[in-house]
Amino acid sequence: MAHAMCGLVVAGRVDTPRAESVGLRAVLAHADITVFPIDHYFSAYWAAVRGNRAQLDLPPGILAESMTFPGEAVLHDLVREVTRGRTPRFAVVQTEYFAGTGDQWAAAFDGEVRLTPDGATINQALAALGVKAAATADEFDVIGLGAVRGNPDHLQAYAALCAELGV
Repeated sequence: MAHAMCGLVVAGRVDTPRAESVGLRAVLAHADITVFPIDHYFSAYWAAVRGNRAQLDLPPGILAESMTFPGEAVLHDLVREVTRGRTPRFAVVQTEYFAGTGDQWAAAFDGEVRLTPDGATINQALAALGVKAAATADEFDVIGLGAVRGNPDHLQAYAALCAELGV
């Protein structure tokens, strides 16, 4: 069974109506963590619309390894808006697995400062946000990411929006 998803994981309280106004629709919430499916078209669209060409402080090579990893700093701006915090804690995570083989990428941030080392796993990123592994489940499973098998169809609209903008 495939597991191919990309998400913006936000720590702390989220203003749901504000999140929805910028296209962020929560797919799961666990304690103080909310996961919003995103993709590289989503972040490219918002970067273009807002004129923010900056990039997040990603580990070297992550964009070469995953050509679809969202790296636009506009994600920090969006998280700041939906949490109403100056230095929100969040992570960008991505998986591409089929039949147990594949890859994952992750980077967690405290505001603009990256918290995770180069080559971080999703579990490391979640731990940096305060997710605690249980005796029988790692951080990934504790928050329920195993049930999120792919991204929702509403994200497909961002590919067309990017094409219209020439992004």
